[in-house]
This record gives sequence, structure tokens and C-alpha cells, in this order.
Amino acid sequence: MQNPDVIINGKQGDQLSSLDRGLLYGDGVFETIAVKQGKLQYWEDHLERLQLGCEILNLQGLDVTLLQKEVQLLLELENNPKHIIKIIITRGVGGRGYKPTVQTLTRIVQKFPWPDQPACVIEKGVNVTQCKFRLSKQNKLSKIKHLNRLEQVLARGEWDDDYEEGLVSDIEDNVIEATSSNVFFQDDNVLITPDLFACGVAGVMRKKVIEYCHANDIEVDIRNFKQAEINHIHSMFLCNSINGIWPVRSYCGRKLSKTTIIDQLVTVFNN
Repeated sequence: MQNPDVIINGKQGDQLSSLDRGLLYGDGVFETIAVKQGKLQYWEDHLERLQLGCEILNLQGLDVTLLQKEVQLLLELENNPKHIIKIIITRGVGGRGYKPTVQTLTRIVQKFPWPDQPACVIEKGVNVTQCKFRLSKQNKLSKIKHLNRLEQVLARGEWDDDYEEGLVSDIEDNVIEATSSNVFFQDDNVLITPDLFACGVAGVMRKKVIEYCHANDIEVDIRNFKQAEINHIHSMFLCNSINGIWPVRSYCGRKLSKTTIIDQLVTVFNN
């Protein structure tokens, strides 16, 4: 994998203390942001969720102005109009043991090249499977992007390249999300997306889709959605900040259709 450009606490380079709590305990949060035409996409939304994550984990002292300057520095290092910025905030070096001590936050800003995506992914849609792994429920950590992604790692390890994504449910058979995307189902002219009160990540693109639908008289139902209900669904799409809208071509081998609403969302969010 190509090494990204990296700035850690204002300095270029990828040297990180082995005692950093982000490494030891996953004690931190992150955001992954698309850059198009040299501009950060949905920056305010990502920053809002980053600050919420810091508040929930009690990561005190984030200097947003300084962070923005470091992001801007990476943007200016190379004249590449389309890439990915990832921001990681950890509690910093705090010694051994779970108890948080005096903290000096670690700020990591990385730049990655834009991933190759075949045009057929949008035109024809993606193939999705159902993961056997179940997400645990912890409403204090739901919605934010904390650094502990072991559940997603285990779920993603269940399939090879026959599928582009896999849906993950909780222990009560409620579909929550895909391993790196949020999911919407379409039932007639209503979009359904899972309630994320107890687990899952409230993605920025999910938020933008919901806002767009509310502004354009498209009904969105946010509720618990049982895995068995998918058998009665004929249309589905995934979304995240990097991929935009991914229409789903098939679920566990069953063909699905792409609707006018999904086409509309692709036009709006995949430019």
C-alpha cells in the first residue's frame, strides 16, 4: 500500500510513540474526508462529528484552528485535485494502564491517493453479502468513529472478492450497517435506514442523504430493521463519504433493482 503523506502534531513524518494510547487501547477518534477539486467535502459535518467523538471520550484540548492549518498544509503539498484526508485524534502518551492520566492529544493528518473505482460499480451496482459476525450494543459509543474497529475487521474478513460489501447485524438480528458504509432500503417510495441508537456509525453521507430527502419530499423512515425483512426488499443502496452512493445489484446472490430515487441520489452525490 502506498504510504500517505503524514503530519503528526504539526511535523511531517510518521514517527509515533509506542506508548500512544491510540495504539495501545484504540483510545481516540478519526474522520475520513473526500477531497475533490482540491476542496474538503462536507468539512463542517466531519468536524462536528470529530468534536462530538472527543466530547464523548473526554478527549480535552483539541485545537481546531491548528488542526485546520495542518490539513491545509497537506492539501497544498501536492497539486492533486482528488484524494483522501484522514484525521486521527488520540489521547496521546499516557503511560501504562487503562485509567486516563494527564493528556496531550496526538493529532495525525494523513493524505491517501483516491481509490480506483470501476465505472460499472455505479452503473451496474455492487454485490453485497450478509456477515455472520454480530455487532455488540453500546449506545455511548454508537454513531461516532472511535479507533477500535475490531468488529469491522472481523466482519470484513468473512468474504473475498465476490462481494464489494457485507451487511452487519446486531445480536438481536437488527441490520445496522455495512462494514464501511451505511445502508438504505427502499420499500415502494419510502427509504428505510437503520436506527443507530445502540451501535453503528452515523455516517456523514447518511446525514446528507437524509437531509436531501427531507428537503425534496422523499420519505425516510429511521427504525429498527430486522434481517429477515430484506427478503421483501427489492432495492437497496450503500453510502459513505468516499464512495458516495453505491446502488446494490445483488444481496446474497438475489438480484435487486435500481430505482428512480436511487438514480436521483447517485446524480446528486456522485459528482
